[in-house]
Amino acid sequence: MSNVCILTDSTVQFTHAHFPGHERVFVIPYDLQDNKPQGDETRMHKGLTQRLISPTPQEFVRFYARLNHKYDTIFVLTLSSLLNPATSLAISASLQFSNHATIDVIDSQTTGIGLGLLVQAAAAAACEGVPPGEIERRMRVSIPHIYMLFCIPELRYLAQSGYMDYSQALVGEMMGMLPIFAIEEGRLTPLEKVRTQRHLFESFLEFMNEFEAPTHIALVRGVSQNIIRTRPLRQYVQETFPNTPFSEHTIAPHLAVLIGPQSMGLVIMEKPE
Repeated sequence: MSNVCILTDSTVQFTHAHFPGHERVFVIPYDLQDNKPQGDETRMHKGLTQRLISPTPQEFVRFYARLNHKYDTIFVLTLSSLLNPATSLAISASLQFSNHATIDVIDSQTTGIGLGLLVQAAAAAACEGVPPGEIERRMRVSIPHIYMLFCIPELRYLAQSGYMDYSQALVGEMMGMLPIFAIEEGRLTPLEKVRTQRHLFESFLEFMNEFEAPTHIALVRGVSQNIIRTRPLRQYVQETFPNTPFSEHTIAPHLAVLIGPQSMGLVIMEKPE
């Protein structure tokens, strides 16, 4: 029987800490580099202090070598390759690694809680003794069934992360709108702009109503958004999907560096057909 572990990155966020197989999961950290704005960036620098730096191939190789002592199959699940180059760096490192462990790098096409749900499912399968080939198949089938919606009011974070132009972000913030994005096929895609928190919740409800029987729903709050403000959404989920696990989380620090600490998101996973 193959001995399997999962290596993920520090943008991951789990629905709970002691999920089945958590002892098989390892996290490679990202570095946080001080931001040094230039030109148009200076006008938007307020609140921007750090930039996310991916692990190098050499750092991935060191992790592979350490895990190789105990595991003979290493699944590498990092955030979407369209949000960060970590996936390609992990692949490059796997080509440099010559020890006996099999390394399988999979583009999760997601991040945060979405990435955590994938990792948790893979870890649980590994605990049950599911063969590596079947674990890989399940992950690849599950990836298109994880849906994420984010309200990102601090567009300067998207500019800093390279997802939009600084001048465009500045104009967007000055308008005072609440832009809503989806992560679709690993890409951050703008959907609409709303004016108020009430309109934002209405958009989230419309999004949830597209699903009949999700297997998990998670609400991601910004760092200063309290539980009371999100109570109506929580109540709606509990009444509409009483049999669906629901969790609430404050946005993970490394994900906040990418999309801003005040971002609010909804993550839905459904069972593949």
